[in-house]
Amino acid sequence: MYEMADRPLRVSEEANYLHWWRTARWFANLRLIPRWSSRYEIASKPLTRVYRQFFHDGLTRSGKIILVCSLLVFLLSYRDRSNFLLLTAALGISLLLWSAVLGFFYRPRVSVQRTTPKTAVVGQPLISQISITNEANHGLYNFSVRELIVPAGRWPREWRRPHRTTLAPGQRTTLTVSFEPQIRGVLSLSGLAVQSYFPFFLSRHSLRLKDAAEVYVLPPTLKVAVPSLRHIAEQASKRMAQGSNNAPQGAALEYAYSRQYQVGDSLRRLDHRASSRRGEPMSKIFEGADEIRRDKVYLLVDTTLADFEPWQRRPRNEKALDERLALAVEIGLSAQNEGFNLAALATGEQWQPIANLLEFYRQIATCKPRNRSALTSKSLPDTALADNGLYILVIGRWHDETRQLVERWQQAGVLVLVFLLAESEAKIGSLPTGVQYIEVQR
Repeated sequence: MYEMADRPLRVSEEANYLHWWRTARWFANLRLIPRWSSRYEIASKPLTRVYRQFFHDGLTRSGKIILVCSLLVFLLSYRDRSNFLLLTAALGISLLLWSAVLGFFYRPRVSVQRTTPKTAVVGQPLISQISITNEANHGLYNFSVRELIVPAGRWPREWRRPHRTTLAPGQRTTLTVSFEPQIRGVLSLSGLAVQSYFPFFLSRHSLRLKDAAEVYVLPPTLKVAVPSLRHIAEQASKRMAQGSNNAPQGAALEYAYSRQYQVGDSLRRLDHRASSRRGEPMSKIFEGADEIRRDKVYLLVDTTLADFEPWQRRPRNEKALDERLALAVEIGLSAQNEGFNLAALATGEQWQPIANLLEFYRQIATCKPRNRSALTSKSLPDTALADNGLYILVIGRWHDETRQLVERWQQAGVLVLVFLLAESEAKIGSLPTGVQYIEVQR
């Protein structure tokens, strides 16, 4: 509530004085000095570009110390009228100028080619492989490579960056560039900077190259154990075939056929005769339990946040949504490991088909939060795509609208598994009793 992006919205159902009161509070907490930052280093503002080129990037830490000390000695020497101090200041400035002039003639003239992963995780290093070819007539000495300005990225320390002492003309080498993304979303990398510290490690000469890349940043990994989806779906299918979730155990199911063992199958269903005959593990399939094949998984994520008010432009904290999306990623990967096909994802009222895993990551990274006033019909699809699929719903709180949606789908013969990652302590233990209701503990 202290930036321009947090200006309150006008809600038509509320009184005017509430809107003016929120606006006054927002204005009182507003930053007097806006953040002085640029999204891209190449297209930065003129003052920012000059500062970055001649001071921030033009000098190393040792060079900045020599420059500041020389200027202070020069200014304070008039008071003592000491020629010795003036000579010391002139020596420091001359050393920096000689380093800058000599480094200018040996500045980088290279071409680069990057190999960057398409996905990254918040808080984990994103490592890119950079191939560098020296196109100058002279050697390139004491150089390193870094990314240009990365929005919401944590830079590695300068002394931890990979460094090369020399690169002969026409030769090629490979360096790694890494940084840590800090927020979920789509990260646009604008280019690379090749920096030479020759000759005295006092000045830098940078060559900025446009080599764009787009990375989908996923939420931080959630350290939870996802139960076997195939085992849970098998138990829930049996209960649905018997007509009631709370019905007693019915008659034994008849054997139908055997198929290859899949991850998540119950060990009690192993067909030892077929396994010895085929030379690979086989599982028994019984009529009723697997009569409807549920090989496709449809994933639904409730993106509403309880503390996201209708008058807010953005939530104060998206940690609850990030944890929910991280759980969805774990469930999606677990489904693929167990042999399921991830068919579609819904983070709103529309289904989004998933052609490959990269498309799934893109939808997770670009997911937007919804305020708590959003109805279930607007935050979740109203109809199922197919009756023979496995539907997995990931929520942060259990309320009546979600219960009605799940019950309506179950009455239509749709198998729904509900995963609850409680948004607050008050929501813990709110799920009904049943095999298809799973509460994930942090």
